[in-house]
Amino acid sequence: MSSNACWAGLVLAAGKGSRFASESGEPFPKVLRPVLGRPMVSYVLDALRGAGIEDITLIVGFGAERVTREVGANVRYVLQAEQRGSGHAVACARDAFRGFDGGLVVMCGDSPLFTAETVRRISEEHARTRAAVTLASAILDDPFGYGRIVRDPNGVITGIVEEKCASDREKAIREVNGGAYAFDARWLFDNIDQMAVNEANEYNLTDMVRVAAEQGRTISAVGCDASELLGVNTPDQLRAVEEILRSRNA
Repeated sequence: MSSNACWAGLVLAAGKGSRFASESGEPFPKVLRPVLGRPMVSYVLDALRGAGIEDITLIVGFGAERVTREVGANVRYVLQAEQRGSGHAVACARDAFRGFDGGLVVMCGDSPLFTAETVRRISEEHARTRAAVTLASAILDDPFGYGRIVRDPNGVITGIVEEKCASDREKAIREVNGGAYAFDARWLFDNIDQMAVNEANEYNLTDMVRVAAEQGRTISAVGCDASELLGVNTPDQLRAVEEILRSRNA
């Protein structure tokens, strides 16, 4: 696919990965954790580029120098000096996107299973519906741990509720947030100060769905394969991700 000039990508890559012990016992930038011999974040970059998105910015924080050295000069970098959640990370990029009027795909650097096809479908649905935000979603038999996508009786998305905040009725919802998004970039950065701080004193990017809903803006969702949602926070998850990638390449 040719480069898509009206789209940019933003990858959240500031985390420490504290649930892994590195070979030296020192913390290690999570997005550089090897997955089948390649840094985890390289799969996310491949998905964006495979969807025609070449203008990519990484939000770096912990181990920023090491991340920039290993990922290289073909992306831009923004520093999140203090890690205060995914929404705070995106807010750190506001100046980098000043004057940009296109669509922005936001992905997590520790979610290496999203495919270029899914990224392309998210961006196409976002453009088709002229949404403020478009979500990757999936239906899970066991949605425990994921943010639930809440819809009104007409099927309109009204918010995302995280596991720890969900009522019993909301916990029964099987449609979950996949953690990959498309935003109208100007709307996002014009409204990002509307995010509320959560109980952990962090800003969660999913709160922008609430902001969009309260403004009556369109919120879209694109269904993806449940396997694509699997992020890497533990050695067991790393093994599971590698197994899925091997099966795709078989």
